[in-house]
Amino acid sequence: MNLRRVALKRFPSDRLELYTAESFLLPEECEELIDIIKRRLRPSTISHDGTAAASFRTSRTCDLVGGEPAVRALDEKICGAMGIDPALAEPSQGQYYELTQEFKPHTDYFEAYELERNSTPTLGQRTWTFMVYLNDVESGGETAFVNVGLVIPPKQGTAVLWNNLKPDGTPNYDTLHHGTPVKAGHKAIITKWFRRPR
Repeated sequence: MNLRRVALKRFPSDRLELYTAESFLLPEECEELIDIIKRRLRPSTISHDGTAAASFRTSRTCDLVGGEPAVRALDEKICGAMGIDPALAEPSQGQYYELTQEFKPHTDYFEAYELERNSTPTLGQRTWTFMVYLNDVESGGETAFVNVGLVIPPKQGTAVLWNNLKPDGTPNYDTLHHGTPVKAGHKAIITKWFRRPR
């Protein structure tokens, strides 16, 4: 990773590598992406074969693929900031949480038993997660990294990015995080995952 042109604040911990960046996206960029997301929503899934678990992840999701200038600009901005080849990135994903909806504590890396079926000829384990809050939430909707006591409130345009792996390349369970329930209003976010080359 080679973060560029982004004002970062690192979380002070030797247990995970995590940064935040305020105003990564402008308000008008956020609003345009929310409009696109709301037109494409489907129930979110949790397992990497695409099945759903209604009580574990209750949001709705969409894949941000296609020709919209806003989506292309988003991908270019994230990949450019990370300094990672776009060929090592998954398509950006939008998630939309309404009242009481949440994503219970989970990790983003692939467990050993699911790594092979989720790999491609060119892409392997997930490395970095890059998430952006698209709106301020009236109440709730924080991202809580439960093992390290970090709770990040949703703020429009703020990016949160973390390395899912330890320095030795093995999965880091301290990246376990909870998209807490929305208590008032709604929450919209963008998530983009990067992969290790095979």
